[in-house]
Amino acid sequence: MKDRYLKYALLAPALVVCAATLLYPLCQSLFYSLHDWNLGRSPTPQGYVGLLNYVDLILHDPEFLGSAWVTLVFTVPSVVLTMVIALGLAMLLAGDGRLQVNARTLLVIPFAMSPALVGISWRFMLNPEFGVVDALLKTLVPGWSGAPVLADPVLAMAALIVVDVWHWAPYFMLTFIGALAALPQDTLDAAQVDGAGRGRIFFEIVLPQLKPVLTIAILLKTIFSLKMLDQVVTMTAGGPGTATDTLPHMVYSTAFRFYDIGYASAMAWLLAVVMMALALIYSRFAMGRPS
Repeated sequence: MKDRYLKYALLAPALVVCAATLLYPLCQSLFYSLHDWNLGRSPTPQGYVGLLNYVDLILHDPEFLGSAWVTLVFTVPSVVLTMVIALGLAMLLAGDGRLQVNARTLLVIPFAMSPALVGISWRFMLNPEFGVVDALLKTLVPGWSGAPVLADPVLAMAALIVVDVWHWAPYFMLTFIGALAALPQDTLDAAQVDGAGRGRIFFEIVLPQLKPVLTIAILLKTIFSLKMLDQVVTMTAGGPGTATDTLPHMVYSTAFRFYDIGYASAMAWLLAVVMMALALIYSRFAMGRPS
């Protein structure tokens, strides 16, 4: 009996912190989303409007739907490229050789940087006047006269995707290296003895056994991409125009530039519902996946 109460006593501080930092803000933002509250007009929420903010967002706000499309355009390539590059790097760098260990150490550096610092650094590197990327292109590409990458809608989105992949690929590379180390070596050796080529071994033996880890990695990266804000704020500020105005950035702008707290809270909750669904799927795979 004493041990049972000790369990709850040890969990209590963590539960209190979670309630204070997670549950309370969630409930408060849900309350705001059901009210008409513009901070520029009143310091406190005004009239109760029920689900009107949600109805306006889904049915009457083309900017919200456009931002949802921008988020999708960013998320899908980002997730796919991150998984492909991370898995490729893991296949190349799995092992205990000195070169592999040193390469892994260097590749982890981008992930160790804060997202805001990543965005600021790449904004300087992409500057057409003094950026290192533009200088490199002038050296490698004859006739390159410089291009304001972040001023072009397509190039700005491409730059965001590249930077996001550069930032997250090392993390998932380490995840896949750990999964590769757990593969039964005797199965791989038997396939090689039977004359199977590297491609066949990868697609018929390695990839099927990595499927649970790969599924979880895809779910995690999708969640990370859906809530990515720092690089958008520091690199493009949602521009040019609305070309990179993702949903998290639209929530941020609506709340802290236009002070429409009720409307921004409704946006945040719609995005949160999607991420909660993905988190639930992730939990089912991570904690109770079939063997």
